[in-house]
Amino acid sequence: MTPAMVKGNEDNKPGCFTSQLARVPTSAILFVSLVLRISFFLFGLYQDENMPLPYTDIDYYVFTDAAKFVAINESPFLRATYRYTPLLAWILVPTTYSTHRLWFSFGKFIFIVCDLVTGYVSMISLPSHYTYLSTIWLFNPMVITISTRGSSESLLTSFVLLTAYFLIRNNGKKLTDIIVSGFLLGVCVHLKIYPFIYAPAFLLYLDANQPLYAPFTQKRLLFALSALASFSGLTYWMYYVYGWEYLDEAYFYHLIRLDHRHNFSVYNISLYLNSATTAEVGSFQFEKWAFLPQLALTLFIIPLSLKEGLQSQDKNFRDSILYKIMFIQTFVFIMLNKVCTSQYFIWFLCLLPQTLVGTTISGRKGLVVLLGWVLTQGLWLFNGWRLEFCGKADIFISGLFFSSSLFFLWNTYMACVFIQDVQQQIRLQRRDLEHRKKI
Repeated sequence: MTPAMVKGNEDNKPGCFTSQLARVPTSAILFVSLVLRISFFLFGLYQDENMPLPYTDIDYYVFTDAAKFVAINESPFLRATYRYTPLLAWILVPTTYSTHRLWFSFGKFIFIVCDLVTGYVSMISLPSHYTYLSTIWLFNPMVITISTRGSSESLLTSFVLLTAYFLIRNNGKKLTDIIVSGFLLGVCVHLKIYPFIYAPAFLLYLDANQPLYAPFTQKRLLFALSALASFSGLTYWMYYVYGWEYLDEAYFYHLIRLDHRHNFSVYNISLYLNSATTAEVGSFQFEKWAFLPQLALTLFIIPLSLKEGLQSQDKNFRDSILYKIMFIQTFVFIMLNKVCTSQYFIWFLCLLPQTLVGTTISGRKGLVVLLGWVLTQGLWLFNGWRLEFCGKADIFISGLFFSSSLFFLWNTYMACVFIQDVQQQIRLQRRDLEHRKKI
């Protein structure tokens, strides 16, 4: 999982092999990243034209079909299964300008650029001797495939990292940066709901030594108001144009969705069974309450339990802890979500480089964690393939429930490892500061 894990805080420098990587120029890393994405894109064009299995993601056709309706002044929601902000369809209107496949690929170009922006912001957010960790994103074939196939996830990840970047850029002292950061968070939540979970960690970062019984400060209010203004403004704008249909499709639908296909979630079996039956009025469906532990952990328990790291006198350490908290929040949110697909992993993967800075996880343990995650995920994919492609209807006997549960348990173990890692870093940093005071 990590190229040469190191112990201690982020001031520790990488070892021999990684120190060589650290000396690779930023421009070279970005150039190779661009070449990789162009290569994947061109291969995708070839595959779409010459192979039975298309390269382009089905979601991209949903986006571009919605853009066709927008181009003739109709609602993007006339396209079945389009359940995103209309802004996405507006951005992709150029895909309707011509039948030429390059015009059709306009949206992919946007997503590839956002993909590279995500990697670049990740790079400049890392300590100088850890910039090589950005290759976890920039050279990752899973990341490259998702953006070049036409998935819009990189649009969101670029805004998420920019939000954190502006927040920490001047140690939270420059009010204009705080306002920009809050504005960007509002845009993130408008694009996809889940980034609102970062708000408590961001507010704790600002005026970190402010007691919890007196939470209101000028910086926190500016951040919250700017986030609320941008989210409310964009949402009201879309509501003004498309009415209740927009709120119903883009927001309320996600509260009742029953996506049981390709869903790694531990709630998958329950969703699968409910999709084939009509629930009686008043009947209890426990997956509808999945948001309770999910929000309790991500909004309150995780940021509050690790807030000591945000109170450090060392700015670099404090910034690093913020990214680590965001990573754990995202990881746990996805783990507990009632719908969990491979694309969701991009949400926490963009924060992984910062999370590995100064980690206390050994290389051997990191490898075990990664291997277990891949194997349990592979087990689910095997059982999912038996059910969805081979028509094996014996979903419990086939092992789908077992593999979903095993994947969930391994993710729980991973979350504990990440939390303990951050706690250990905080203890080491506190011990180091106490030692310096004695000298």
